[in-house]
Amino acid sequence: MNDETPEERRVRKVTVQIPPEMTDLAQAVQTDRFLYRGGLVDAWFEARAGSDILAVTFDNLSSIGEYDPPQPWLRWRVEQAGVSLLGLMASRKDWYRNPDTPALIAALRAAGLFDRFRRIVFVGASMGGFSALAYAPMVPGAAVLAFSPQSTLSHDLAPFERRYRYAQRKWDWSTPAHLDGAEAGRSGAEVTLVYDPFVPEDRAHARRIVGAGVRHVPVPLMGHKAIRQIKAVGGLQELIEGVLRGTPDWPAFWKTFRARRAGVAWQRSLVAEVTARGHSRLLPGAVKALLRTNPESGYARREARRLRKGDPAAAASPAPVVPPEPERRIVVTDGAPQPPFEGLILDLAQAIVVPERDGDAKLAAGVLRADGEFCALSQGWIRARRPMPAPTLRPDEPITPLPGTHLFGGNFRGHFGHFLVESTARLWAMDHLPTAPESILYLPYRGEVGAIERVMEGHDRFYRLLGIDIPVRTFGTPLRVERLFVPELGFGWAERYAGSPAYRAFMQGRLRAAVAPEGGKKLYISRARLAAQRGGILGETVIEENLARAGYEIFHPEKHPVDVQIARYRAAERIVALDGSALHLAAYVTDPGTRVAMILRRSKAMAADYQRQFRAFCDVALDVIDVVRTDWVSGGSDRVDFRSVGEIDFAALFAALAAQGYVTKSFRPRLPDAKGMAALLAEFTERRGGSLRPLRPGERHADDEEA
Repeated sequence: MNDETPEERRVRKVTVQIPPEMTDLAQAVQTDRFLYRGGLVDAWFEARAGSDILAVTFDNLSSIGEYDPPQPWLRWRVEQAGVSLLGLMASRKDWYRNPDTPALIAALRAAGLFDRFRRIVFVGASMGGFSALAYAPMVPGAAVLAFSPQSTLSHDLAPFERRYRYAQRKWDWSTPAHLDGAEAGRSGAEVTLVYDPFVPEDRAHARRIVGAGVRHVPVPLMGHKAIRQIKAVGGLQELIEGVLRGTPDWPAFWKTFRARRAGVAWQRSLVAEVTARGHSRLLPGAVKALLRTNPESGYARREARRLRKGDPAAAASPAPVVPPEPERRIVVTDGAPQPPFEGLILDLAQAIVVPERDGDAKLAAGVLRADGEFCALSQGWIRARRPMPAPTLRPDEPITPLPGTHLFGGNFRGHFGHFLVESTARLWAMDHLPTAPESILYLPYRGEVGAIERVMEGHDRFYRLLGIDIPVRTFGTPLRVERLFVPELGFGWAERYAGSPAYRAFMQGRLRAAVAPEGGKKLYISRARLAAQRGGILGETVIEENLARAGYEIFHPEKHPVDVQIARYRAAERIVALDGSALHLAAYVTDPGTRVAMILRRSKAMAADYQRQFRAFCDVALDVIDVVRTDWVSGGSDRVDFRSVGEIDFAALFAALAAQGYVTKSFRPRLPDAKGMAALLAEFTERRGGSLRPLRPGERHADDEEA
């Protein structure tokens, strides 16, 4: 795969200077330029002045023999980036499945070449992507940037791969050494995968590559040669430079990526995908969407004319209407979902999206099919055992038509914890839709449209981190949507806290791709600066002061943008926190092996839900510390809720933290006495602006709380 134009190759032919050929690697690695012949693989090295970053590039099927004179794939882009280059050039299209490749890398390692660099990134596309993944583990600490990679061509490991039959027959895919590129992910290395999830084989290979450092960057409808399409859209150089330096600007990439809709190649892919999935009757609507996005598109205009010629009714109308169709189902089986998940997305025509309104049952909202039947898949849940009721339309109730294709997002909740648990639960479908939606439609919780719209603006940064660049909308009256995708809940209350495989892949892959780790290894996530009405514990500053003495960064997440929060959670190896929303976010990005202690701030806290999420998302078992002595509630309340305040046994807390290795056994906390605790209660009561009383034995505890 060669991403240069013929003119660019012509220029390179004239200007390239071949490094001096050397035969002694020990001497060669002391120089700034050399060419070393390694049998079936040659090493071309160029050091850049002042660069402590090395890009190691591999040829792909298209680049072998493409350059004159022969030179490394991606050479001029690495030169533009100002970093050093080690190009491993293949002499035949054998997928680097030869003994010369590992022997050459081992010899370069032994000679000390890699010791010269702070950061090393193995880079390749397709065949080269496999090679980058397969050989990166030979250099400890090396990262990988792979475009549309194959994880292996071994029939045993990748029985779904049937595109490269000659290579599978011709070369050795049985010898285990460097056979499986997925080992790079399992090694814990930083791996960035850029691929089109609508190419089934590429998606299947990518799903095999998992690990704490793996970042999935799905680029829908860009094809197997995605790198060429990204180049045409713009942003390829910035993407490569960002990953090479370890500072990719993913929000900027996704913003640039929007321009793909104007490209004829992407438009053709969209139409082809719709047709391939048997949805040819939806083509008029898809073409209309293309024309709305880019009215000057010659391809879209030609496609519209073709459709009108083939459909006399469409030719008579400048705006063809797609008639209602039978319900279509998309089932995503990646990751083998288990109940309550099945990976289901409904593709509905002329569905009616109904928000909460006066005159209907309390909280009634959801989606009705074209015939008025309730779509149960759209149902939301207030808590694990309390579903929202189905809405009922009045016979004379007006319904506003909404043309185009849209994604049903469910209920939009303003509180950050509920936003994560409920409002992100259907976004996983973005990786699996046959055509890109024009917007995400949310039901306004409690019908408060204006308030929800303001909160949506506050979450815009989070959507951009997820690579979502389409409008996020809500509304106060029923809408009849031309085409609506309704995904199942991939996350939520009770057993849904484990997340479906598709949901976990979407959230973890995109958030990890968007934010690199940054911060200290020990982190305390504090609620001390939240409003007193939000609840918490008495004297959280006691924990702050003591853990700061023990070397912890005291972090107040609400004071930082969400990307900074994610960066801190990714960097930490020890996390201590009260139960709350911050831990739900941390579970998306925390690495396996991280120790996380959750201090309960109220009795009957839903610790099992947090435990289920952390185990499923990052294979972390929470250390739950329950040292609540008394629950203090508002004077008129008879139950623990999100406003209640826990009085905890600080001595027992620090004893538990020491026993479990979060502080040293010799650590001596400075703790308040009984008089000090009384002062803390008085101070909190004054800030709260109301009386507090201890909850008596036998009084109720909440089973649905703001996190």
